[in-house]
Amino acid sequence: MSDPNRILMVTKSRYLGDTIVAVPAMRALAHRYPQAQVTLLSNPAAGELLRGCPYVHEYLSRPVAARRRVDLEMWRVLRRKGYDLAVLFNRSLSSAVMAFMARIPERVGFDTEHRGFLLTKRVPYEPPKHEILHLLDVAEACGAPAQGTHLELWVTAEERQAIRERLAREGITADAPILLLQPGANDPYVKRWRTEGFIWVAQQLQKEYGFQIVLLGANSEQDVAEQVAASLKDGALNLVGRTSLREALALLAEVDLLLGNDTGMMHAAVALGTPTVAVFAPHKYQRWAHHHDCHRALTVPLPEGVRPTYELIHQHLNAVKEEDVLQAAHEVLQVKPPRSRAPVR
Repeated sequence: MSDPNRILMVTKSRYLGDTIVAVPAMRALAHRYPQAQVTLLSNPAAGELLRGCPYVHEYLSRPVAARRRVDLEMWRVLRRKGYDLAVLFNRSLSSAVMAFMARIPERVGFDTEHRGFLLTKRVPYEPPKHEILHLLDVAEACGAPAQGTHLELWVTAEERQAIRERLAREGITADAPILLLQPGANDPYVKRWRTEGFIWVAQQLQKEYGFQIVLLGANSEQDVAEQVAASLKDGALNLVGRTSLREALALLAEVDLLLGNDTGMMHAAVALGTPTVAVFAPHKYQRWAHHHDCHRALTVPLPEGVRPTYELIHQHLNAVKEEDVLQAAHEVLQVKPPRSRAPVR
């Protein structure tokens, strides 16, 4: 493969977490081909999510509803741009068809959904390998060796100062640590750990560390957030549905611990270096969990050979014990203790 001048990268368009875990592969490509102009085709919010990212120069998006069909207008746009290399970090047939129809000469991606004949280099997709490593395999197939597996996101000092000022206006002081809770998730049945578990662990951490508690999540998660806030003896600041994406990222950068489920915000917290404790469904743990440094993930595995039915996943998710989650929080706070909140400069 000759060195490309224009690279198109495509990630899954449904969830922001899929874009965040692709950052190490983006970094590898940028390091190998520093002269290339790189476009990312992804979620409509990807440009906002990755603001400040040095690995991407242009963002394109298509509606989430169109992610599994061929978008004729989009492939015409891509053809006019004259890309040399398409790097398909997603696994859909439609993205491979689009890259082929756009006449991109080099097309590298996973050999999934019977799309291998449309690719010039096929990469095996081999669960339960971690998703970050899968995506780095695609970069490697493009001649770009990994430059580390760590995640990255970028938040400015101004954004952090603005969220500090907002927290102060809403009663969160600078002299006590902050625990951020995200008890919701996009699928209440197989992605949300027990609400009472979050309440118990938060209360214990509040007693031990003097945490101030803030709740984060999408507006659709307001029901569980209100239940948690009402159950906490010392109260909580409920910001669920009340932050922009950039404000949420700044908040993640400012808190001392995130306790939550398998969500895009959990991946974002890892990328920003904030300690995390996350509860995972058993069928997602090996591919998506972070368990290193100041990050812990918990699950109750399925018995070997047992098919992961919806009901069984729900049962095992909620079999995670509160005491184990609390112990995980102790571990990450030992690695990275709560911070002093001196002004950001």
